[in-house]
Amino acid sequence: MATAEVTCPAGTVVGTVEGTTDGDVRRFHSIPYSTIPSPFADATPASRGMLIDASTPRPGACALTVTTPGDARDGDDMPVLVWIHGGRFEEGSHTDDAGAYAFAAQGIIHVSIDYRMKLPGLVQFSDDGASHFRASHDCQLALEWVQHNIEAFGGDPTNVTLVGQSAGANLVVWLARRDHYRGGFRRAVALSPAFPRRTVAERKASLRASLSMPLTRSALDAAPAERLERGYRRFRAWHFSDLALGPGPLEPAELAAVDLVVTSTRDEFYPLGARVDAAGTSAAAIRASGWTMGLDPRAAGDYIAACRGIDPDHLMGRFLSDSLIRRFVDRICEGAPGRVWQAEFVSGDNTAATHCCELPALFAQGRYGAGEGLNGWLARFCATGDPGWPAYDEGRAALRVTLPGAGSEVVADPLGYLRGAFRF
Repeated sequence: MATAEVTCPAGTVVGTVEGTTDGDVRRFHSIPYSTIPSPFADATPASRGMLIDASTPRPGACALTVTTPGDARDGDDMPVLVWIHGGRFEEGSHTDDAGAYAFAAQGIIHVSIDYRMKLPGLVQFSDDGASHFRASHDCQLALEWVQHNIEAFGGDPTNVTLVGQSAGANLVVWLARRDHYRGGFRRAVALSPAFPRRTVAERKASLRASLSMPLTRSALDAAPAERLERGYRRFRAWHFSDLALGPGPLEPAELAAVDLVVTSTRDEFYPLGARVDAAGTSAAAIRASGWTMGLDPRAAGDYIAACRGIDPDHLMGRFLSDSLIRRFVDRICEGAPGRVWQAEFVSGDNTAATHCCELPALFAQGRYGAGEGLNGWLARFCATGDPGWPAYDEGRAALRVTLPGAGSEVVADPLGYLRGAFRF
């Protein structure tokens, strides 16, 4: 396999050249962007001027991978897409397939970044600020690496689009907060953003009990990884109906004025509610326990009626979708100070609108080709910054997309039924 070499402030980066049906691409795998002194310590920027072997993926590393067209060179000023993976802050890797080849075929530099997950990335200590998480700080350092180095790979550091899904979309929104935003991206796409209902501080008692140790940096740094993993599993079981850990709470008014596209799938978590829906007890279950997932009991009747109007056979699936994802989309659109565009993915032929269902089309995976449908839309958005439909403030406009992206229409306020239904 042929090698590719780029010299940039980080050093000399040696990757590979790979042939695809759409032409050659250059791949630079698992480049270290930071130094992590210990599992629970804040990272610092990686040393510069190093010789970096980026020829082999390292899935477990907190690193980033750069994919470029085969002929990309310093000064080409190609648009840059930075991808943050999801996975409930528990799984996922910068080495996962996220459409890198398809975007490179359209002249987009693709960067996939990793961050610390579970306890090392999300637990907070007494000396951490309320909005400080090592997961988001890791991503900040990765974005700064992009700003300092991507021009040498052929990218334009002034035309960066940050994209994430689920937990990754949480981080996209978090990095757009005024107290975090450092100009590392011009625009962002948050696909099905998920936020915990309670903060880490509110869950410290259950976390301390699950770990059976003090919640101090020194104690957790010294603990065996196996003990921490067992403790985390107990903690996660305690909070099984939510993200156990994650940046929060969502405060849309705290966002910087960054252009933001935010999306949801209409039926995000239908599979999770299938058993209750099949038993015909969904309405009773929502009335009895919906308050534990944020539903205002005073609004339960109107909310259930609205859900029946959308799909009477999947009330529990709708409730889980709304509680875990869709209400946050509505809050961002209602409260963000910058320009926001909303989109909703709905089921089409052979494609159910459940969580993650839009990703194959966005990434041109399987039967989807580069530049087609949703993949072509995202590439154009990265290049031009124009989503192609009216902003949300124009009558609460939203684009409803029938999966896998063959048809769409502009609709008004598809998430309005959620407003006032949830308390936390």
